[in-house]
Amino acid sequence: MKFKPDTVIHHLKPAGFFFLEKPGIIRTVLGSCVTVTMFCKRTGAASACHPVLPTCRENDACYFAGCRDKYKYVECVIPEMARLFKKSGVATDELEVKLFGGGEMIVNNTTRPQVIQVGRMNAEMAMKKLAGLDIKLKSYDIGGTLGRRLFFETITGDVWVKKLTKQSASIFEKKDIQKQIIMQSDG
Repeated sequence: MKFKPDTVIHHLKPAGFFFLEKPGIIRTVLGSCVTVTMFCKRTGAASACHPVLPTCRENDACYFAGCRDKYKYVECVIPEMARLFKKSGVATDELEVKLFGGGEMIVNNTTRPQVIQVGRMNAEMAMKKLAGLDIKLKSYDIGGTLGRRLFFETITGDVWVKKLTKQSASIFEKKDIQKQIIMQSDG
């Protein structure tokens, strides 16, 4: 994808989050993680998150300012996004919200491999939290078994998604991917 030379590009990493009031591009790559994008046309404010797990281990800890893992969990980061928009004067009915990712990418290492449904759980938690905040989804692209490359243009709210083939999904070998998954889930 080509952008103007002066375009600010933000790379959204796993357990990362952006809330922007200036135009730019947020890009990320998703597997079982999800990205929720929120955009307000009136103010130009935009936000995107990349949580890796559906629920927080700390039971409500993410709602306190001192939580350092707030952006790691779907159930914690979505209310935080809504809170920041409200703080900047944006009502939830002004938000254009989109959901992406949640692919089934993780297989356990037993003699009878099974897909661990973290992707599905992430997507379901995102929809549950949005509904609980009375925020409606404009569009979504979730599930499946392929990763996604995502570009979110924060000046228009447009999101481009490209599904990755199994060959292009990662430059890492399988053992390195498993190591990253373990590191992400352990914190």
